[in-house]
Amino acid sequence: MIDFVLAALRSNPEIAVFLAIALGVLLGRVRLGSFHLGSVAGALLMGLLIGQIGLEVPHELKSVFFVLFIYAVGFKSGPEFFGSLNRGTLKLVLFSVVLCATALGAILMMNAIYHFDAGFAAGLGAGALTDTAIMGTASSAIAQLPLEDAAKAQLNSHMAIAYAITYLFGTIGLIVFVGTVAPKLLGVDLRASARELELELGIASNEDIISIPYTRIVVRAHRVTSGAAGCTIADIERLHPTMSVERVVRGGQVHERDPARVLQAGDIVGVYALREAVGQLPDWIGQEVDHPESLSFPTKSADIVLTSVEFAGKTVHDIRSRLVGASRMGCFINTITRQGLELPLLPHTVLRRGDVISLTGRSSSVDALAAQLGRVRERSYKSDIAVHSLGMVLGALLGMLSTHIGMIPIELGIGGGVLVVALLIGWYNSRHPEVGALPAAAQWAFSEFGLTAFGAVVGLLAGPAAIAAMQEQGVALLISGVVVTLVPPLVALYFGRYVLRLHPMILFGALAGAQTEAASMNKIIELSGSNTPVVGFTVCYAISNVLLAVCGPIIVFASG
Repeated sequence: MIDFVLAALRSNPEIAVFLAIALGVLLGRVRLGSFHLGSVAGALLMGLLIGQIGLEVPHELKSVFFVLFIYAVGFKSGPEFFGSLNRGTLKLVLFSVVLCATALGAILMMNAIYHFDAGFAAGLGAGALTDTAIMGTASSAIAQLPLEDAAKAQLNSHMAIAYAITYLFGTIGLIVFVGTVAPKLLGVDLRASARELELELGIASNEDIISIPYTRIVVRAHRVTSGAAGCTIADIERLHPTMSVERVVRGGQVHERDPARVLQAGDIVGVYALREAVGQLPDWIGQEVDHPESLSFPTKSADIVLTSVEFAGKTVHDIRSRLVGASRMGCFINTITRQGLELPLLPHTVLRRGDVISLTGRSSSVDALAAQLGRVRERSYKSDIAVHSLGMVLGALLGMLSTHIGMIPIELGIGGGVLVVALLIGWYNSRHPEVGALPAAAQWAFSEFGLTAFGAVVGLLAGPAAIAAMQEQGVALLISGVVVTLVPPLVALYFGRYVLRLHPMILFGALAGAQTEAASMNKIIELSGSNTPVVGFTVCYAISNVLLAVCGPIIVFASG
């Protein structure tokens, strides 16, 4: 039986690839406290283990899977990447540049001390910084080196080993640093700091933090008395702009909203009103009553992508004040997300193009607001495969182009070219959704499967040479991994706090984003009880995804 399985794996390497993925994902789910390896590291480790039997896995598979991953990353980051290139986010962009430059410097310093080859150095960066994209772009760069195939295979094997050795501390170390060490170094109480930032962003009470309604709307039913009788709905709303009449029940018959309808004594009206107006409604309309039928008027929910030049860059409070009149009544915000992460629902939270505002309220008002703010994101599960496949082709061709700076050849590589094109397509799609649709679930599948499969293939290709490489540089890589994991965030921490003057909560989110590590941001959110770190995370995540990917070829060239 064992001989049959081994023969099947050797003769059908695709079986080995999927076996490594399956076992790696299962291994990655195993938790020790709050820590787990994750799918990519698990797949790479299982690939290394299975690869010990000696397999001939097509090298092209590695490139195919990496292209799927890097394309999804670029598409998702495109709107935020280009949207962050403005004066309002300059500090966060600069923060990412400093952290990535420090990380590159730390990798090259440890390379100079221990004389790693290009494979060890690239794997060190990818594992210690928990950014597998470095390994992908470095692999493309290795393929372009004027070396024999056996030498290239050895470099790729070394890269996989270095990644496996340094990844564990890279993940745990960053979570501990961002969640525990950094706040202590700055003397920051996370909950108190989060509360302080929430106050700066316009919150005055815990009730407001839980839910910031778009127009602070409440729903009430009132029986019309002589004071409002004889007035049209439009007249009442003109006199009292903090309320709107949504439904009228007269003689047991339900009448939907009609601004020209004249109210009569005894009518039961369903009303939307601002919270501060509730106490005056009996004087304006009549006695409040419990009448479910009058309050069962239709509502609508929609996800609106902010594309308006007028409102992009404005705070929630500014947007609310600009959207005046009854057309905005009856709507409130459920969530605001940026790159799939929820922003704090605070009055002074600044919104940017590409942010998704989830609204619920009167159908006509939701439609009117959508027309002013941007566009409704359709809940479609169809992907524009033609556009995305063509994008990968164009990216690959772009990556193959080369130029020279002096005597040094410069090219993006396949991964870099695909990333650039994906950024552009993602940005364009955020403004023109009819072109290049790629739903969030499809993005996740491209990214997660592509990266996990890439890790599995890298591990399988490393093969039996892995043991010897581990014995050769294992200790040096462990030491180097600690340095590369801790030095960049340490430098960036003090730079962000004392040079850029970032608020601690934004700073901690930026630290996690600049190292493309969502787990450490989630830790900060958990410890602080606030979503405010997301404000710093998204910009830095988008910028660093590009900068760290570019570091791969630089590391290979500098280590050659």
